Amino acid sequence: MSGSVRVRFAPSPTGYLHIGGVRTALFNWLFARHHGGTFILRIEDTDEKRSVTGAADDLMSSLRWVGITWDEGPDIGGPHGPYVQSERHAAGIYRPFVERLLASGHAYKSFVSEDELSQARAQADAERRPFRYRGPERDWTAEQVAAREATGAPYTVRLKVPLEGRTRFHDLVRGGDGIEIDHTNLYDIVLLKSSGMPVYHLAHLVDDHLMQVTHVLRSDEWVPSTPYHVLLYQAFGWRPPVFAHLPPILRQDGRGKLSKRFDDVAANRFWERGYLPDAMFNYLALQGWSYDDHTEIMTRDEVVARFGIERVQPSPARWNPDKLLDMNGIYIRALAPAALIAAITPFLVHAGLLEDPPTAEQQALLLLVAPLIHERLKELGEAPGLLEFFMREVAPHGSDAPLTYDPQQLIPRKLDAATTAAALAAVGARLATLDTWSVAALEEALRGLCATLDLKPGPLFGMVRVAVTGRTVAPPLFETLAALGRERTLSRVAAAHAALA
Repeated sequence: MSGSVRVRFAPSPTGYLHIGGVRTALFNWLFARHHGGTFILRIEDTDEKRSVTGAADDLMSSLRWVGITWDEGPDIGGPHGPYVQSERHAAGIYRPFVERLLASGHAYKSFVSEDELSQARAQADAERRPFRYRGPERDWTAEQVAAREATGAPYTVRLKVPLEGRTRFHDLVRGGDGIEIDHTNLYDIVLLKSSGMPVYHLAHLVDDHLMQVTHVLRSDEWVPSTPYHVLLYQAFGWRPPVFAHLPPILRQDGRGKLSKRFDDVAANRFWERGYLPDAMFNYLALQGWSYDDHTEIMTRDEVVARFGIERVQPSPARWNPDKLLDMNGIYIRALAPAALIAAITPFLVHAGLLEDPPTAEQQALLLLVAPLIHERLKELGEAPGLLEFFMREVAPHGSDAPLTYDPQQLIPRKLDAATTAAALAAVGARLATLDTWSVAALEEALRGLCATLDLKPGPLFGMVRVAVTGRTVAPPLFETLAALGRERTLSRVAAAHAALA
């Protein structure tokens, strides 16, 4: 690699940021950081009809959440600003380049109407042939163009694609001798809309040139458009950047690309559910790239040091939400206790279980209960459901407690209500005599009751678990009782006994 690397991520603010877009941004960021280069964020909002207010802020928040920061961008500026295309258009940046193409004969003004285009498209469909539009105006004289323009007829500006020959370009991901396209398979694309706004093909290319972008790493969906971009670079007499088209990410079943319509792919949904940035960073780095055939868990610094475009695969990656979930669980379990509490606190506050900020009493409770769920968490968003019974009262149906349960859940298999009620009464009486309310003392007392009541630990512990938590699955029982405390434990056991007596 010679010279300074400059790459960019240039999303359109048409809604939430697709997680596949985050992967594209990450590969650009990794490439820049690996080579000590510059990562640019540019907002491409020339499609006025599809742009969504607030989407640019959302996508920047999503990138920052994963840990992708930029060296130049709309919010921090830089030497090649502005970094929003509508602002660049308003500043008159693109028009001189349009005039330059018109003057050199590489583009022409097209006066075809949308109705005429629709008719031509329909005719091509009826004849079962590809629709490759070549405007008759490409052969008009300057006088003909001026005469039509004088009538006030609206026009677009189209690229005059050569009728013969081939265009070739090299791709770092696909390798080989490059990709070659016959010009008969191309058409005269629009460069400037009738509104005067440039389209993607022109605006991004001018911006890449002016911003001195050296490498374009983008989705493979842009491969069919790249010949037009190469033709434009040739028309301007500019050296094109190095292209690397990244593999698509398929759905879990392999049937089609991951899509906004069918899949849960909004980047902000993952942080809302409680995925750790480091876990998402690690997982996305493996979507189309690998360090070797077995290494998966890597720190950010390790990924940056190891990242190379030569190990990006041209074949599609496949989204695996189960693997992502497992990886997130690995990262959660690696958190120190204080970091875990800090990570789950916003979710508990949002669920209304803690004040914002938590009181001293609530913080003390978190110190006791957070370790109980540490090994079970795969999403931070699961914490409120797992800890709710510590922070709200629990009682059988019919009470006014915030959390209630069906008394029938108290009765283990092969036992009846009367036997269960008697066992719960014995549990309450035995626990009330404890001098020390500790995990060890609670376990000794309840295991001793198993022999006294001639019950196996499973049924006895199960009814106690339901009585104090309102659920059949909960954190370890003795640690749960210790964290709940004597008063709340005895009160809940008494309420469960009363429901069956």
